[in-house]
Amino acid sequence: MNEFSDFLEIQTQTAWGRALKEFAAWCSPPAGARILDAGCGPGLLPTLFGQAGHLSIGLDSDFSFLRQSQRAAFLLQGSIYQLPFTGHAFHLVTATNLFFLLGDPLRALRECRRALQPRGQLCLLNPSERLTIQAATELANLRGLDGKNRESLLGWARRAEKYGGWTEEKSTRLLRRAGFQPLETTLRLGPGFARFNRATLV
Repeated sequence: MNEFSDFLEIQTQTAWGRALKEFAAWCSPPAGARILDAGCGPGLLPTLFGQAGHLSIGLDSDFSFLRQSQRAAFLLQGSIYQLPFTGHAFHLVTATNLFFLLGDPLRALRECRRALQPRGQLCLLNPSERLTIQAATELANLRGLDGKNRESLLGWARRAEKYGGWTEEKSTRLLRRAGFQPLETTLRLGPGFARFNRATLV
């Protein structure tokens, strides 16, 4: 199985697909919104938005994901640090499991700010401080997870420990430094393994 097939299986055949549906519903964009999903991978989240009647674009730096994707969304190759769009192009910008991996998240947040319309919103999903290998292993054992479900959860936990989960303080500080007004931060997924952040332009 190649990397694309592996990622696509994780997005569509594990609990992660349900997590993306929960996140899409939480974002609650206005009707007919123009949405950019940065770091979209195979494109499940922008496809979910498209199915809900929004104009949704997925952006990823890895062309192999985009080239092989069979999702219905419009997908483009590009960098979160230099979005290939004019300013004020979107009502909503989303990113899942992207910002905690970035070497310069502040620069990326400022680029997202440039792409948003006045009163536009940014919605992020990152692992929280609660996601550790030990906590993920305990949950996997409790729920009897095996195969790809267990592997994807523990892989997420390993990355969270390596790069650091997002606390409320850390995420709020970064958003404010980038010129956003934080609106909401909440813990979701299992025992709060994911932190959802919502912010708007100041």
